[in-house]
Amino acid sequence: MYEFVFIVLLIFGQTDQANETPIVKVLEGFLKGTVKETKNGRQFLAFQGIPYAEPPIETLRFREPLQRKPWENILDATKEHAKCVQFDLNFGGHDIFGEENCLYLNVYTPTISKELLPVIFYIHGGGFVYGHANPSLCGPDLLLDKDVVFVTINYRLGPLGFLSTGDSVLPGNNGLKDQSIALNWVKNNIMQFGGNPEKITVAGQSAGGASVYFHLLSPLSKSIPYAAISLSGITPSLWALAQEGEEKKIAKQLAEALNCPTNSSQFMVDCLLKVSAYKILEKSREFAVFNNNPSILYKPVIEPYSQNAFLSEHPENIIKSRKMSQVPFMTGITKDDGAMKSSALFNSNHLVEELNLNFDQILPILLHYDNVRFDTNEITSAIRQYYFNGSDVNNDTKTEFTNLVTDFYFLIPQRSISALHAKYSTQPVYFYLFGYKGSTSYSKIFGDPNHDYGVCHCDDLLYLVPNSFVNHKPSPEDIKMTDLMTTLWYNFANTGNPTPKLDSLLSTKWNPIMSDDVDYYYIKDSKIMEMKKNLYEERFQFWKKFPLFKSIYTTKNEL
Repeated sequence: MYEFVFIVLLIFGQTDQANETPIVKVLEGFLKGTVKETKNGRQFLAFQGIPYAEPPIETLRFREPLQRKPWENILDATKEHAKCVQFDLNFGGHDIFGEENCLYLNVYTPTISKELLPVIFYIHGGGFVYGHANPSLCGPDLLLDKDVVFVTINYRLGPLGFLSTGDSVLPGNNGLKDQSIALNWVKNNIMQFGGNPEKITVAGQSAGGASVYFHLLSPLSKSIPYAAISLSGITPSLWALAQEGEEKKIAKQLAEALNCPTNSSQFMVDCLLKVSAYKILEKSREFAVFNNNPSILYKPVIEPYSQNAFLSEHPENIIKSRKMSQVPFMTGITKDDGAMKSSALFNSNHLVEELNLNFDQILPILLHYDNVRFDTNEITSAIRQYYFNGSDVNNDTKTEFTNLVTDFYFLIPQRSISALHAKYSTQPVYFYLFGYKGSTSYSKIFGDPNHDYGVCHCDDLLYLVPNSFVNHKPSPEDIKMTDLMTTLWYNFANTGNPTPKLDSLLSTKWNPIMSDDVDYYYIKDSKIMEMKKNLYEERFQFWKKFPLFKSIYTTKNEL
C-alpha cells in the first residue's frame, strides 16, 4: 500500500498546511510537493515535473515512450520542468525553445477531502506544435476550488512527436503515445494523490480535444476514461488527421531539406537522429508559405497495424463498429471559434492583400484541404461565392471570414462526429455552444485588440484553465461564469452528467444528443442557458454537399 504523508503532520486533509512539505510515494519512488492556494484562498497540493516516461533523447528520439525506471531518494516535484521543443505560433513563431527531455506531468489535489476524488486529466492544445503542462498555460487555480484532482501533461510536439515515415520504421503518433503512457501512469498512481482511478475524465481543448477523442478510439487508452471532454477539437478533422500519403510527403520534404537520404526510411531516420532538435524545427518552419501556414504539418496518422499501434484503423470505422470507448462524452465549440485566425489576419493589411492576390493557392493551405484527393479549385470557388459573394476578403467581411474558419475547423467536424458518435454509443453525448462574451478575449491577445470578433477559440478556457499571459481583472460576471463552467466540469467528472440536478446556478437541464439535429446547450451567460438544435444549420448544409466530407459527415437519412 503506497502512502500519502506529510513530513510535519502525517494527516491528509489538514486545512492549514502552509508550513508542511507533502510527500507522496508512487510506483517509481517518493515525490516532494508543495502547498499552494487558489485565487479564492483554498489550499491545494502541487506536484510538478513528475517524470512519467524515460527521456526520449538520443536513440529514443523517434521511438514510442518507455516506462519510467524507479528513482532513488525523494524526487523534488516543487518546480516546473522543461517544455518540449517547440515554437509558439501564437506569438509569431520566431523563437525555438524547450528540451527533448520533457515527458513530465503535474498533479494538483485538494487538501481537505479524505474520500477519493474524480480526476480530470487535461491535454493542452496548440496544433500538435506548441504548448505545455506548466501553470503559466494550464493553471489549476479555478478547477481546484472544486473537489477534483487535476493533472496536466507534456507530450512531444511537431516533428519530434508526429513525424511518420508511414511504415514500421517510424509509424508515427509518438505524441499521442506519450499521452497514453501518461494516462496509464495516472491510472496506476493517482490514488496516492487522493484521486479515484475509476473516475478519470480525459479532457482537452483544440488539438488537446482531438487528442481526447483519439484516446476513445485507441486500444492503448480506451479502457481508462470514465468520461471525456473535447473542446473545439475532434477527429477526423483535416487538421487533426493526415490524409493518405501526407505523412510520407512531409517526412521526405524534411529529410531533403536536411540533406538526409529518402530512398530508405531507416536511413532517413538514422540521419535525422544526428540532427539537432532545434535544427529540425528551424527547417520545418521554413515550409510555411503564408503567416506560419500550414500551421499543422505533422499530424496524427493511421499507422500500419502492429501490437503497439496507437491507431491503425480509420476513426469512422471504429465508431461504426462500436469499438470506441463507451463513456459519457461532452463536446462543443465557441460561438466564433475561427476568430483566432481571423483576428490575426485582419490585424495585418499586407496579409489580407496577400490572401486576395493568391486566394486560390493560400486558402486550401490555410484550411488544410490542399492534400485531399478532390478538386480543390471547385471547393475554393464555392467558398468565395458562399462566404464573400464572389468578392475579395476585406474589413467588411471579418465576420464572414471568422465564420469560414469556425465552420471548416470546428463546426463541421464537431457537429458531425458528435452525431455519429451518439448514434453508435451506449452512453450520452452532450454538445454545447459557448456564447459568453467576457471582459477579454483571446482574439485581443493573439490578434487584433481594436475590434470585436465575438467569442474566440479558447475563450471558454478563460473560465476553466487559466494562464498567466491573459492578464486582466475578471468582472463580476466573469467570476459567475467561472463558477458555472467549473461546476459543469465537476458534475460531469463526478457523475457523467453535467446537470445531475438543477439549482440557482444551473437552472436549465443539459440534455444529450437525441437525433441528427444535434441538441445543444447554449451558454450565453451565467443566467441564460437553453437547449437548441441544428447549430448553424445553413452553413452546415453548405459543407455537407462536398465529396470531401460526405464519407464521414452523414446525412439525415443515414441516421
